[in-house]
Amino acid sequence: MQIRLPPIQAYDLWSETWETDPSPIVALESRWAAPWLQDLEGKTVFDISCGVGRWLARAQAQRADVFGTDLSLEMLVRASKKACLCGRLALADSRHLPLRANRADVALCALSLGHIAPLELAVSELARIIRSGGRLIITDFHPDALQRGWKRTFRRDGQSYQIETYPYTKERLIGCASERGLVLEQLLEPGFEEPERIVFQQAGKPELFDQVRGLPAVLLARWRRP
Repeated sequence: MQIRLPPIQAYDLWSETWETDPSPIVALESRWAAPWLQDLEGKTVFDISCGVGRWLARAQAQRADVFGTDLSLEMLVRASKKACLCGRLALADSRHLPLRANRADVALCALSLGHIAPLELAVSELARIIRSGGRLIITDFHPDALQRGWKRTFRRDGQSYQIETYPYTKERLIGCASERGLVLEQLLEPGFEEPERIVFQQAGKPELFDQVRGLPAVLLARWRRP
């Protein structure tokens, strides 16, 4: 039997194994988002809903000035164990950020927007903190995947859990960002391909790869503030 949990409770529970659990979604998102998160030296990078700080650590290694927020205390505890992130994390609601406006060269929200409702409040806050010339990057579980019945799940101590998700359309997301003065630069909708096959095998689901291969699994969007 699968247990459904609200996002904060789910990620608190998942935090201990999040970095070691094989996830085809995370692998796919990382492969496509990484080129957007290069050449960050000297830039201010805010990661909203940063989780265990995987993108923050990458940005800090490029000598960016980084700061992250999340609403899961346990995920932040894991992130804080990365020495490079000490003092650069805060427990905060993505809909009400304790951050000044017009500060970020890059604002990132990775694989978490679907856990936030209403979406409009989160996008407004993300847009607010971006300075002129700065960029917003959002990645998420693809809305079409949810419509196909895919679920955001994890396992802990032999029990399967489903994370509560709030569906939205890509048109709603794009329109919301546009209304807040952001200009869409690129939209990607990749599906699983050969690089992710091994992750399905590691997750114990090798037969599932051929069933879902090529179907849009992740949505990645990048905007610029003029």
